[in-house]
Amino acid sequence: MRASQRAVLLTSVMVLVNVCGGIFITLTDVPPGILCMVIVLGAFSTVLCGTPLIMFLSQGWFTRYSEFLNSLKGGALAAYLQRFWSPRLIHALEDAEILKPGAPRDDWRRLSESTPELCDRLFARIYHEQYGLLPFMVPFVILLIVAWASSAVVATNYLLAQCPEPRTMQVVCVYQLPQALLVASLSGAFMFVVSDSVLSIRRRCLNISDVYWYSLRLFLAVPIALVIENIKVDNGMHVLTAFALGTFPVDVLLKQFRRFGFPQLGDQERRENAPDKLLVLEGVTLPVVATLEAEGINSIEQVATADPVLLSIRTGFPFRFTLRLGSQAIVRRHFGENATTLLPIGLGDVVPVYLLVQAMDQRPDMVTDSQLPRVEQPELVVHNAATRLFAQDDNEERIAIVKTQFRQIAAEEYTIMLARISPPDTGL
Repeated sequence: MRASQRAVLLTSVMVLVNVCGGIFITLTDVPPGILCMVIVLGAFSTVLCGTPLIMFLSQGWFTRYSEFLNSLKGGALAAYLQRFWSPRLIHALEDAEILKPGAPRDDWRRLSESTPELCDRLFARIYHEQYGLLPFMVPFVILLIVAWASSAVVATNYLLAQCPEPRTMQVVCVYQLPQALLVASLSGAFMFVVSDSVLSIRRRCLNISDVYWYSLRLFLAVPIALVIENIKVDNGMHVLTAFALGTFPVDVLLKQFRRFGFPQLGDQERRENAPDKLLVLEGVTLPVVATLEAEGINSIEQVATADPVLLSIRTGFPFRFTLRLGSQAIVRRHFGENATTLLPIGLGDVVPVYLLVQAMDQRPDMVTDSQLPRVEQPELVVHNAATRLFAQDDNEERIAIVKTQFRQIAAEEYTIMLARISPPDTGL
């Protein structure tokens, strides 16, 4: 579906939500004078929440998709699918009758590399399944409905705050909450939803789960206001507290509530969230570690085995940066903390190791791009690396160990994928 078609479809959904909300509110006992205010405020709220998502899904989404296509081409895409989506790749080859029954066990690898069109179609299908318009549609509709309902609650409660009749109180009053408290709680929630979505879209890292979190955050605004109302503090602080809590993400709120209700969990969280070894990777800072931990990535091994496309989507990191993290993680998985000693000689990433192994074996034909640099005197480089890694061991023994480790790194599918990235990026 083209960008303009997406924009029309999503805008139509937003209009439909407003129409359905208007029809629903007319069937209640809300007076006609207030009815117009509810409809106008509901439309304003849905436009405020929905427009950033519409702009992203009709424009920014395609920019993000192109970022992956520009890096994963030809052999690199085939290597990626072989490493992370091998069952899907095999089934696609079988469905296209390219892989015949009874073919050699590893024949599917050769066939996938010779059918780039099939790999392109498979990657597009996987990407749309994971991050396409359809997965976004359900949380998008839920967010619009919750935003419209929240604005309707504010409008009715604000304009009929006195609630002189019991029947009217059941219709328009929300648990007899003060006007200012309810408005402050919902305003803070709307502020968080809109600001966080705009920031995520600016970074091109808006995820499906984020939209679900936005809906939950708006839904929890009234219960949070109810809790604050029952805390015996100064009335002025009620409003400030409700607005401040409204601007917090859901995960931050849950953490604060756990600490408030269970103070003994504080020491346990500090022990579990101690500084991580991810900081040893080049380019990784504390905010980067926090982003990775939010996605469940908190070890070198996880970085080395994670799907770089999905990880880049979930974190919002540039695809090349995600690849470099995985490249460094593979080297550190084999050499541990000693991998730091390889940085001065340029072997802290897998692509230089791959080129070194090809030079040792005198197999330059394995390198698919002639623009990749040539390794001079590979035996001297290996000897230098062995001295840095195992300074106390026997010379012959340490050289043999390092060669074995280098060949293991070069043989990994992740390494082959990085070596085939076009245009070549030796910084990986």
